[in-house]
Amino acid sequence: MLVRLDLSPPTRRLAAAIAVALVAAACGGGGDGDDGQPAPAVEATQTTEAAAPSEPADSGEDETAPSGAEPDATEEQQEEELLVAPVDTTTTTAPPPTDGEDIVEAPAEAEPQYGGTLRVGSFAEGDGLNPAANTFSTPVYLMAQPVFDPLAYYDTDGNWIPVLAESWTKIGDGSSWQMKVREGVRFHDGTELDADDVVATFEALLADPLLSTAFRPGFHPEEPIRKIDDYTVEYVGIRPSAHLPNAFTTQIGMVLPSEWLERAAADPTLNQMPVGTGPFMVESRIQDEVTVLVRNPDYWAADTIDVYLDRIEVYPIPDSAVAAQRLIAGELDLIVVSETGAILTLREATDRGVSTFENPRADESMMFINTQSPVFSDIRARQALTFATDQDLYVELIREGTAQAADTMFHPDLIWRNQDIEQETNMPERAGPLVAEHCADYPENCSGGKINMRLGVPGPSVESDRTVDLMAATWGEFFNLDTAVKPLDELIIDVVLGNYDVTSGFAFGSVDPDNDVILMECGTIGFISLNFTRHCDLERDELIYEQRAIDDLDRRVEIWHRIQEINRDAYAFIFLTHTNWTIGARDNVHNICGPIGPTGDELFCNNQGRIWLHQIWLSQ
Repeated sequence: MLVRLDLSPPTRRLAAAIAVALVAAACGGGGDGDDGQPAPAVEATQTTEAAAPSEPADSGEDETAPSGAEPDATEEQQEEELLVAPVDTTTTTAPPPTDGEDIVEAPAEAEPQYGGTLRVGSFAEGDGLNPAANTFSTPVYLMAQPVFDPLAYYDTDGNWIPVLAESWTKIGDGSSWQMKVREGVRFHDGTELDADDVVATFEALLADPLLSTAFRPGFHPEEPIRKIDDYTVEYVGIRPSAHLPNAFTTQIGMVLPSEWLERAAADPTLNQMPVGTGPFMVESRIQDEVTVLVRNPDYWAADTIDVYLDRIEVYPIPDSAVAAQRLIAGELDLIVVSETGAILTLREATDRGVSTFENPRADESMMFINTQSPVFSDIRARQALTFATDQDLYVELIREGTAQAADTMFHPDLIWRNQDIEQETNMPERAGPLVAEHCADYPENCSGGKINMRLGVPGPSVESDRTVDLMAATWGEFFNLDTAVKPLDELIIDVVLGNYDVTSGFAFGSVDPDNDVILMECGTIGFISLNFTRHCDLERDELIYEQRAIDDLDRRVEIWHRIQEINRDAYAFIFLTHTNWTIGARDNVHNICGPIGPTGDELFCNNQGRIWLHQIWLSQ
């Protein structure tokens, strides 16, 4: 067993806050003081008691159509095609060979094969693999998901289903839920999973100073979880929730042995080599170089789930374009990317044995505006920046046909999308008068008749450089940009502490929108703010809590339509594009989409780049 530890610097640890918000939003919740100002976060977790109603995963579009293309359909047809969850995936494969005018039959589907090593490229690394101590972003899930079975996950229609849990039962109004884990499940160290492990893991997560920022507010402050019997626990929230199991599709639903947690608390180096219940175990980990997983010979669900691979190797490769080239060269078998250059490279390689699985309905690429900064606390400055944004040019020059322009937090194919929302970008003629008014009232915020602003962009990369150049060219007529291109872990410190005016990033796009409310709640605004725009709206909070408590899909949709109107009118987000999470794979990699859970249900594929690696198989 090989472990080389490169202990994370404080910046990497604090930077995890953004991933906490994006992954753990389901457990967020806030309240407001009597004076209408943000109060300490207090809110219940979310999710559904039974599978929520959803439309078929097939939207009726041509699966080979370019990502981001607008469907050619009537308004009535589009209404019929709306999806509840962003489940549809566009697949691009190599064209079959032809001989003149002869039609070549497609090859027969190959039989699954056991054995082999899957080499995976991820675009980032994490500070550890312990779900109760480290923060999981998409790249970390690539390593951790084969090691841990979550208590719940999503089926192909976006409905939650039990995985490690046997059942979930809503108690009363949903402020509390009981969860029973499956009996006979064993950890990698041979110990049996029981309620004590669930309680110990949850308590460890809530005790973590960073993770608890997102998770603790949703649960009762004195007794957030209680043991009912050897295999049953009760989660106790502070508000009704009809959607609690959704929260446990993330790292919060991954369970560790209680004895191991005690050892890890005394020796944090164990966070690099966690013990789970999953089909793979961590064999070795050299942080920032490679993590090696090997098959668990005693996997509890082996009679239900086929695990084909012997070994998975995950290599962090920050430059996704480099990872794409290594995939084409045969040095990697599979990569997950969202960067434009890498997606274009993969698309151009479909005749070289490469396939792509693209989900353009995931999260959003956007600009966050700090509404509590001295400059942008004035809505006129936020409006001027929105009007001056050339979204069309951004889509054309930066995304180059890989992603569709966004007006709000939902893709147009989703039922949650308010189709009447039109973002007010590409209107520079409206920006000038507002800038003049702001500078007249707040001359200390301006120089040379322009508003001074601090812009943060993650990087360095070719894409970040191009983004900075574009924003300087389009905003420069009205704003003086003090631009900082920083590594993501450093930039996130500025974001969560509010030390910025405007910053670029990704957000929203959860399978159930209730998992995204932490990015908007008043109660998550504080010294460390997971509401990155620091904008509080009491009506929005009331609507958030109403939709969390109900199963009525029509009313929930109506609520989310109104929330989008509130966001539009606040000018706190500038939406740019809907992110296109793309899986690239060699043609000998099979069953990327199609894995099943222990209930026999097929699992959601490409959930913001999260995929199940352990049921993939390789042909010779």
